[in-house]
Amino acid sequence: MTYAILFIGAVLFLGQVFSFLFEKTRLPDVLPLMLLGMLIGPGLHIVTPDMFGSAGQIFTTLALVVVLFKSGVNFNVSALRGTALQGVLLATCMFLLAGAGIAFCSYWLLDLPLLAACVIGAIAASNSSAVVIPLLGKLNVADNTRTVLFLEANLTGVYAIVVSLALIGVLVTGAKVSAGYMLFEVVKSFAIGIGFASAAGLFWMSVLNRVRRMENAVSLTFAFVLLVYGATKLLGGDGAIATLVFGIVAGNIRVFSRLWLYKFEIKGFALNAEERVFFDEVEFIFKTLFFVYMGICMRVGAWGPVAAGLLVVLVKFLLRLPVADFCTAKTMSRGDTAVLWAMCPNGLVSAVLAAMAAQQLPGEGKTVQDVVYAVIFFGVILSNLLSFRLQKGGLQGFVNSAFSRHISQ
Repeated sequence: MTYAILFIGAVLFLGQVFSFLFEKTRLPDVLPLMLLGMLIGPGLHIVTPDMFGSAGQIFTTLALVVVLFKSGVNFNVSALRGTALQGVLLATCMFLLAGAGIAFCSYWLLDLPLLAACVIGAIAASNSSAVVIPLLGKLNVADNTRTVLFLEANLTGVYAIVVSLALIGVLVTGAKVSAGYMLFEVVKSFAIGIGFASAAGLFWMSVLNRVRRMENAVSLTFAFVLLVYGATKLLGGDGAIATLVFGIVAGNIRVFSRLWLYKFEIKGFALNAEERVFFDEVEFIFKTLFFVYMGICMRVGAWGPVAAGLLVVLVKFLLRLPVADFCTAKTMSRGDTAVLWAMCPNGLVSAVLAAMAAQQLPGEGKTVQDVVYAVIFFGVILSNLLSFRLQKGGLQGFVNSAFSRHISQ
C-alpha cells in the first residue's frame, strides 16, 4: 500500500513536470507519460495490468465519466453557426472518410470482425483538443484556423463517442439476438440516456445557485455527474451518452435559457470559474494516471497491432489531405491549411474508449486497444513533428502542390 501511494504521488508530480516541459519544448506530455508506463510495465515488469484487478475497470470508468463530461462542457453549441461551418464540414467529412479508411485497413490487416474494425475506425478518426490546442499556442496561424481546428477536435470527439459506443453495444449483444433487436436496444439505451441526462442537467443547473451555499459545494456537481451515470445505467440507458449530454447541457445552459427555457420560466446557472478549475484539476489527475496506466497496458511485443497502428496513422494523414484542402475556404492560406492538415492527433478520449472496448469485448477488444494505443503514440509524434516543420517554413514544395487552390499567403 505504501508503495502504491508513493507511486501515485510520483506520477502526479511527474505529470506536472511534463506539462511544464510541454509549454517550454512543445513536447506533448502524453508521450513521456506513456513511455513511463511502458518502462515500468512491459519494459521492467515492475507493474502489470493484473495488479490493478477490478480497480483498473473502476478507474477506467471514472476516467470515462470525467472525459465525457468535460467534452460536453467544452462543446459550444453557438460555435456551430457562422464561419464555423468550415469546422463542421471538416469534422464530418474527416470522420466519415478516415473512419471508413481506418476500418478497412484494420479489417484487412488484422482479420478482425467488420464491426470490431469499425470500432477502431470510429475511435481513431477523432482528434484530441487537449493535444491540438496547446500545440496551436506555439504556432503562428490565423484566428479562423484555430476556430476551425478547435471545433473539429471537439465535434469529432463527440462523433467518436456516440458511434463507437453504439458499435460496442451492438458487438456485446450481437451474438445473442437479431439485428432488429440489436438496433432497438441501442436506440432505446441512447434515448433513455439522452432524455434522463437532459432532464437531470436542466434540474441541476436550475438549482446550482442554491447548491453553492452548501459546504464543499464545488465537488457536488462532480458527485451529481456520477449519480447521473449510475442512475442511467440502472434505468437501462447508456451512461456514457448520458454523461456527455449532461456536460453539453451544463456547458451551454445560457444558450438554452436564452432560446427555450425562458418560455417555461426556468433559469439556469452556468458553471463558474471555480467549478471549471475544479474539473480541470480532476481531468488532469485522471489524464496523468490514465496515460501511465495506458503505457502499462501496452503489449510491446504485439508487433502486429503496433504496425497496424502506425499504418492507420499514415492512412489518416493521407486521407486528411483532400479533406483539409476542399473543406476549407480558399481564403485560408496554404501555410495555415498545411498546419490544419498536420493537426490530427488522438488523445484521452480515444484512449478511454479503447480501454472500454477491451473491457466489454473479451475477444477482439484487446486488439482494438493495442491498435488505438499505437495510433495515439504515433499520431502525437507525427503531428508534433509535422506542425513544427511546417511552422519553420519546411516542405514548401509539398505545401504549394497539395494546397494549390488556397492563397499563397
